[in-house]
Amino acid sequence: MRALSVLVVGTATALLTACDQFVPMPNSTDIPALAGQDVRLTIMHTSDIHSRLLPYTFDPSFTDNGLGLADGSTNYGGLARMAHVIKRERADAGRSLHLDSGDCFQGAVIFNEFQGEAEVRGMTATGLDAAVIANHEFDSGAHNLYAQMSAYGGYSLLAANYDFETSTEPWASQLESISLPSQLFELDGLRVGVIGLANLSSLNSIHDEDNSLGITVRDEYEVIPQEAGLLRAQGADIVIAVSHMGLDDDLELAAELDELDLIIGGHHHVAIDPPLVVTNRHTGKRVPVVHSGAFAKFVGRLDIVVRDGEIMSHDYTLFPISSDTVAQEDAEVANILEEYQEALDQKYRLDQVIGTAEGNLTRYGSLGGDSMLGNCAAESMRAYPGVETEIALTNTLGIRADIGEGEITVDELFNSMPFDNTITTMFLSGREVQELLDYVAYRSSERGCNSQAQVAGIRFTMNCADRIAEDILINGVPLNLDGTYELATNNYIAHGGSGFSMLERNTTQFDTGVSIRDVVRAYITDHYTLPGESDCVEDGRIKPVN
Repeated sequence: MRALSVLVVGTATALLTACDQFVPMPNSTDIPALAGQDVRLTIMHTSDIHSRLLPYTFDPSFTDNGLGLADGSTNYGGLARMAHVIKRERADAGRSLHLDSGDCFQGAVIFNEFQGEAEVRGMTATGLDAAVIANHEFDSGAHNLYAQMSAYGGYSLLAANYDFETSTEPWASQLESISLPSQLFELDGLRVGVIGLANLSSLNSIHDEDNSLGITVRDEYEVIPQEAGLLRAQGADIVIAVSHMGLDDDLELAAELDELDLIIGGHHHVAIDPPLVVTNRHTGKRVPVVHSGAFAKFVGRLDIVVRDGEIMSHDYTLFPISSDTVAQEDAEVANILEEYQEALDQKYRLDQVIGTAEGNLTRYGSLGGDSMLGNCAAESMRAYPGVETEIALTNTLGIRADIGEGEITVDELFNSMPFDNTITTMFLSGREVQELLDYVAYRSSERGCNSQAQVAGIRFTMNCADRIAEDILINGVPLNLDGTYELATNNYIAHGGSGFSMLERNTTQFDTGVSIRDVVRAYITDHYTLPGESDCVEDGRIKPVN
């Protein structure tokens, strides 16, 4: 891999002192003249790793299979395998970058135990150049992100649409010190500008003036031209957005803003091969939009040819990561992860079998309504001794993965339910229950009428066309608008997460401190064979109607 120099632009302060050893210094040799030449650049892309640093078992989906991730492998993912592929491909390239579209944190027990330390150390050892700040990087708090990066980080964090300077929160200045709006990389004469676009849709209250993270949100349609102008003034030949905005936003940005030559994105956990190419509405420029999947299942390699500031062509390879497709691990990353693996094995016994699944236990409903794992979680929450409420509701995205057929291990449970959420109870009036379920219909209507909540003790029609809940039954009885009902929910949405403001303002809340994951574990252990006689079946309690 050829030498790389880094030029920082924008208003942020310098990179971490702890990272200095990882930031290459400018070449001492003369910079080649590239005018009129076809110049090749390789970009290795990762995204939404979600703490799947260690190989894990799961059943690949039909879509995964179509992208080369075959059924029947011993295990999948693992950062040491990813690092082997990334370093191998970069060694085979000339000019190269490794960019990550965020959400490296949260999704497996290694994050719950070490709070991102292993992720930052591992990504640094992989040779990552820059990553966008994403929503799950804040899951253990803004200060934790600073603490992990300041101690172990060797790559840049980018977020042009976050401004920490105006906040008086103590951690805001810390985040300001480790994040940059954009960065200029010089690769043997080719200057590549990279703008970070952080997530706006999944952080509760981020648009509120007094949001708890101390972030002032900057409009991407204003900040991209501004940062691109700064990069161009510094000599950038091309400008790339590394984004955690989501695929829809990425496509719209490519169509509307002529400052961008390429978008490398994440957040929606999709892999697209070949990349989508969007024609800009104003200039006719064709802008590739690259998404390389999630959960350490894939690594993307994008090769582009640049001539005089224009991308002339591109070629993309998506590498599936499994025991069958990648036989080797990177020794440096494997050695780092080994110490964490040993500590986890001693504390959690991750291979302990707690039950068995007769078939795949799915996180999403086959018809877009209630799901197997959703019903299992909601029913176990409301029935748990000491909770025992009439109804329960939890967010669908709190369940992050299916549980595959066969033995259910502690590790699989953590992968499926990684969040350390607890059960919160509260009393709702019948009208508040109606408002709550109307919001579920509204939120689900924006996501293909796929239910964004899972319930127990409730049956209803989710009318996505009118964005209302209809025909609501509470334990078989029509909803009484003048009645009172006790709800069990998770503390995340009880505090207004995912927009559940009608729960946040409730004054009867009581956080039981009972872990939802522990409740589900007890439920699995009690029933042992699922679904069997358990509630881990779809029963049509949520009926989606468009």
